[in-house]
This record gives sequence, structure tokens and C-alpha cells, in this order.
Amino acid sequence: MEDRILGKTGIRVSRLGLGAAKHGDVHRQDQDVESWLHHALDAGVNFIDTAAMYNKSEERIGRFLTARRDEFFLATKCGVHRAGGVAGAEIVEDYSRDGILRTVEESRSKLCMDVIDLVQFHGLPPVELLDEAFETLMDLKVRGWARFVGVSADGPASAAVEGEAEREVAELARTWPLDTWQFTYNFLSQEAATELIPLLREAGIGTIVKRPIANVLWELDEDPGNDFNHTLWKRARQLPLDALAGE
Repeated sequence: MEDRILGKTGIRVSRLGLGAAKHGDVHRQDQDVESWLHHALDAGVNFIDTAAMYNKSEERIGRFLTARRDEFFLATKCGVHRAGGVAGAEIVEDYSRDGILRTVEESRSKLCMDVIDLVQFHGLPPVELLDEAFETLMDLKVRGWARFVGVSADGPASAAVEGEAEREVAELARTWPLDTWQFTYNFLSQEAATELIPLLREAGIGTIVKRPIANVLWELDEDPGNDFNHTLWKRARQLPLDALAGE
């Protein structure tokens, strides 16, 4: 497996990472998830991405991979979580200082990690909480709860595709000493190529791609419904994918 240095962190991570959202599905069997996690590490993947809102994902990673802790780099997210930290519960957005600290403390417990490799915001905080939230994110490093911190959010054009309010990301990237930024980039959504990647390169912020295969939207016969997937699904329907695949 090829690897790359993640921004200014000095950490070498595999070019392919494991997105562990589905690994938290309460309907999936523990033994299956355990097998998938170990298979990824055995294949040379050493970057695992999870989040507080991914149901049982953090808990399972903590249970199944503790013995192999030195073999992978773990990224989780805060700011959005399940009510009470309970899998399957209502999704809650909380970017207050208390909310961030409480969520990360729960993540540390579930992951069986005193220090999490990377903690990222799961989206951008509301405008009225921007300073408080980012100050708290930076404080995670001071407390020794996180080695590195970052953001998982798309730029203004991609945010518009998702039906979300556009945010000014350039100022955030230049104001706060972020280690990483995670964003959507695939053959259906390439807005980041012009609005994020050059900016992050200039700032020396490590880049992490999410949705690299566009959630396989081209396989869906029916409109998935939500704003983001609806737009990309329409784009996929307009492409000659069968011809490109040689069918």
C-alpha cells in the first residue's frame, strides 16, 4: 500500500483509508465488523476515519483493535453526535465548548484511547459559535486529548450542492492552525479542486478525501432524495457510464 505524509503532521498514512461509518451500523454483526477491520489493517490500510455520530463505530474500533493500536492512525469527529452517546439515538449538533469536550471525552472512552490521533469538526460550527468552537478544538491538543485537529467540511460551492448555507472557509483555514481538512472529491463532485485544494496546499493543511466513490450513486435507480445525493445522482444519470465501462 502506498503512503503519503499527511500535511505538516509528519505522519505517514496509507493513500487509501477506511471509512468506518457503516462499521457502526447496529444491524451489522460484531464478528463481521471485527473481520473487516482486521482485514483492512492486514491489507496495509493504516488510516481509519470514524465519528461520534457513527453509532457503534467508535466502540467497536476500541474493542476490536486495541491490541493493534500501534498499526493505525485514527481520526474521529465531534460537533455532531448521538443523543446520550447511544447508538441509534437522535442526531444532535452541539458545537458549544461543553458539548465538544463532552463528546470527545466519550470518544476517548469508547475508542480506549487517552490520546486520539486526529479530532475533526463534523461540519462547520454555526457562525455565532465559530470562535468558541475553534478555541475549544485547539484546546484539545493542549489538554493532550488529541495529537492533531482539523475540519471535515466542504467548500462554498459543494455546500451549495448539499443545500447548506455557504461558509467562508478561506478565512478559517488561514486563521486557525489546523492540521487537516476533509472534503468531498470524486468524479461527480470536483468543486474542491478549485475552491479548497489550492488553499489548503498554500496553508500546509493535510488533505483527506471523503466520498471518493460518490456513495456509488450511479447504481441507484431511484432518486435518493436528500439535496446532496439528489444533485450528484442527477449528474451521474447524465453521464454515459455504461459506455465508459465498455458495456
